[in-house]
Amino acid sequence: MPQQNRQLAAILFTDIVGYTAMMQQDEQNAVAVTRHYISVLKISVAAHQGKILNDYGDGSLCSFSSATEAMRCAIEMQQQLQKEPRVPLRIGLHVGELFFEGDKVMGDGVNVASRIQSLGIANSILFSAEINNKLKNQSEFKSVSIGRFHFKNVDESMEVFALNKDGFVVPDKKKIEGKLQEKKTNQKKIIFTVSLLLLAIASFFLYRQYFNKAVFTGKEKSIAVLPFETISSEKENEYITDGFTTDIIGKLSKLSGLSTVPGWARVKGFKNTVKTLKEIADELGVTAILTGTFQRLADKLHITASLYDVNTGKTLWNTDDDRKWEDILTIQGEVAKKIVSLLSAHLTPEEESGIKKQYTENAEAYNYYIKGRYFWDNRTKISFDSAEVNYKKAITLDPNYGLAYAGLADLYIFNNKGLSQMQAVPIAGDYANKALSLDSTLVEATTTIGFIQSAFDYDWKKAKITLERAIQLNPNYAYAHIFYGNLLQYTGENTEKGIDEIKKALDLEPLSASINWILGRNYYFAGKYDLAEKQYRKIMVLNPNFPLTKPFLAYALLAQKKYGEAIELINQIPKNGPSRTDLYQGPILSYAYAVSGDLSRAKTELDKIIKDNPYTQHTFMSHPYIGLKDYDHALSELEKANADKELYMYFLKVEPIYGLLKNEPRFKVLMKKMNLD
Repeated sequence: MPQQNRQLAAILFTDIVGYTAMMQQDEQNAVAVTRHYISVLKISVAAHQGKILNDYGDGSLCSFSSATEAMRCAIEMQQQLQKEPRVPLRIGLHVGELFFEGDKVMGDGVNVASRIQSLGIANSILFSAEINNKLKNQSEFKSVSIGRFHFKNVDESMEVFALNKDGFVVPDKKKIEGKLQEKKTNQKKIIFTVSLLLLAIASFFLYRQYFNKAVFTGKEKSIAVLPFETISSEKENEYITDGFTTDIIGKLSKLSGLSTVPGWARVKGFKNTVKTLKEIADELGVTAILTGTFQRLADKLHITASLYDVNTGKTLWNTDDDRKWEDILTIQGEVAKKIVSLLSAHLTPEEESGIKKQYTENAEAYNYYIKGRYFWDNRTKISFDSAEVNYKKAITLDPNYGLAYAGLADLYIFNNKGLSQMQAVPIAGDYANKALSLDSTLVEATTTIGFIQSAFDYDWKKAKITLERAIQLNPNYAYAHIFYGNLLQYTGENTEKGIDEIKKALDLEPLSASINWILGRNYYFAGKYDLAEKQYRKIMVLNPNFPLTKPFLAYALLAQKKYGEAIELINQIPKNGPSRTDLYQGPILSYAYAVSGDLSRAKTELDKIIKDNPYTQHTFMSHPYIGLKDYDHALSELEKANADKELYMYFLKVEPIYGLLKNEPRFKVLMKKMNLD
């Protein structure tokens, strides 16, 4: 094959010292070291306009257009690799000519750089006289000669230099070992020795391949997919990696043969963790863990993945793959299927079909969808606007992309758009129905419809069927459990089972402030005021800025007659904040004064609300009237709330404050309208 693309370049060779021994002694640590090394390598080389020509896993061959950039890259890498987990790396540099034969990188420059690197020790940078001559007038680089050496297959001896800089190691000249020329020996003896060595190597790999293959030992088939690491200097592309991880989790979580697959909300806290895989597995309650790296470069992908058996610490599977960007649509399914095979999990025909399922054939539409999902997960009005833009871009590229319509439905059902329920919910319903018309198995859209049927249409029977189907479609979708649990409790069908469903959702997303808050709220509705208070105080530690905690903690305190503490807390609720908790603050304060016996202050606060803020949530405005025993005005507010389909009417049957109204004829009419009588 003809030689092509001859070029003069600064060549950088790296190698992890003692990698083989490291793997034998502590495989998990070796994997962590390798991941750290690969991440630093790719980011540093890209930052200094270099190219990774070969990546050997525990070493690499890179080229640069200048010796200066090559040296700066080497320094940056060694500095970064001294952070935990520390990587014992040696680096060799040389200037020489490269050429390519097919996929092979060749040239004397490559051989010399490799030989120089072999002399190094951990945290050293060695380089040739050619590199030294180009850098000697630059004060940032100080060097020291470590002697002249006769390298294998290099005709003349070469002088080698070491970087002499704080934090870097200069090898002891007397102890240097490496790829040096050996004394002549009997040729037959060499051939015999080499033959034995090759036979031993072949036998070793045969043993590893067929007799020592790691097999999954876990009694339960459970797996955590840890966040794949983004290998890129452009961290804004991290949403792609997160989306990739989430989609693998999504495919695995629907499989009946796997007992536990923690959701994205549970595993995302392990990004950049220093915990061992065993510690993570114990925390998540799983027997296998998948880790990996993800890199997008224009229309190309580079993906690594490793599957570990937690009980033995052994690697069940490794892959290091270069693919096209459009392959992103099939890779998650390939990885999921490989995991199922290695864990010997049973697959139904429907589940096997589900693993292979693609929701779009347009890779860029998928890109916009996962970007939209990333913004939706941030849960602010601004991020919701960004999510909507990206979902709509996905639909423009693929008008039949059901998941993107389901994403739009979620934006309006959770309603950070500043709309009333009468405005937002029908929009959510239209998007959800469109999604289901394209794909009837979408759990997100099914759950949204179930919520609308219960909290907006008050068709509790139909909602129950819908939400049970959603849980069947994906038992690991938290909001299906939330809305189902709410239905069971709010209709009075089964309060304890309803609370258990919220706990299932919390097991899936334990760090979610909103789900922790829902559990506290439902404890309050069940009359478990001490548990509600404890749950709300937990949220104040978990997320001190979660806006609904203080208003609802105040209600739990008032129910326990802790009036002074509640009133002090209510006065801490911020005015005119982005979540408009001031809409609750006035009515709650007036109600607090009323139930504490200070009727004069209660009326003063109520008059202030009517004068300064004539519109607030009608459900909340009913509370001070109830506290003042003005039931006619309280019922008028609830009737307005019912006409507006306010979300908090959802709680009519279980809100303890309304206990005083239950015998009122107008209240009974409201209960009948909501099918709660």
